[in-house]
Amino acid sequence: MKNVFDVHEGSVHFASSDIGWVVGHSFIVYGPLIRCANAIFFEGKPVTPNAGVIWRVCEQYKVTSLYMAPTGVRVIKKEDYEGEYVKKFDVSSVRTVCLVGERCDPDTIHWVHRHLPNVLINDTWWQTETGWPISANLLNLADFNTVFPTLPGSVTRAVPGYEVKIFDEGNHPVEAGQLGKVVIKLPLPPAFMLTLWGNDQAFIDKYLHETPGYYTTGDAGMIDSRGYLHIMTRMDDVINTAGHRISTGRLEEVVNEHESVVESAVIGYDDSLKGECPLAFVILKGSAGADSLTQ
Repeated sequence: MKNVFDVHEGSVHFASSDIGWVVGHSFIVYGPLIRCANAIFFEGKPVTPNAGVIWRVCEQYKVTSLYMAPTGVRVIKKEDYEGEYVKKFDVSSVRTVCLVGERCDPDTIHWVHRHLPNVLINDTWWQTETGWPISANLLNLADFNTVFPTLPGSVTRAVPGYEVKIFDEGNHPVEAGQLGKVVIKLPLPPAFMLTLWGNDQAFIDKYLHETPGYYTTGDAGMIDSRGYLHIMTRMDDVINTAGHRISTGRLEEVVNEHESVVESAVIGYDDSLKGECPLAFVILKGSAGADSLTQ
């Protein structure tokens, strides 16, 4: 709570997740209590009754740290791309915006930066199985007087306790910048799941069998030349086009760079010649028409 979410005694932590999700009990209930901080319980959509509801809560309760899923941010961004609702509320108390739950595309990071220029954005990556962040920016370290620069599209670096590697299909480490399956060297730190309820063998088969000595995350990604970790997509979402393994997440990045696009989802469809070809489903800004995509 201190070193990832910037939560301290007296802080107001607003995790807008569903209470039944893993974030619900860990970072809405237990975490703030352990830090002697305040937690906000929120039920509803981030655009009901309008795209300003999250910012209204931030103003009303003087929120200091905001924790959201990228989808939640993108829903708000679609309804209020120019940030008119953000301007209606005093959100100056917010110091940190943390993201979790799925890959966050760079355009969404840029949108948050544009409308909340004074906050630190901490895009985190973890799984229900691990119980807490695998990779994130680390804050408030006494012997480390700065944080890593935010790199849109990256979840920064693995935190202490996790040794993350990128393997190819033969379980060999790949070069920097090359896409592969994301694995974590055993043993894993405290809070990691110990088994599947009543089925130890299924736990071994699902998480440990494919990459002996490593936990198989099921995610695909890369580590760049600076050591930054990029989680691109799930392994079963990597498509094979004419012999090239392509990340659907990277394709979505490119599509989302179009000025009329708010969000996209890329999938593969069968092609008799190339094996698979990408198909993009696109959500446009409220005022944009489909003809804008041909420009």
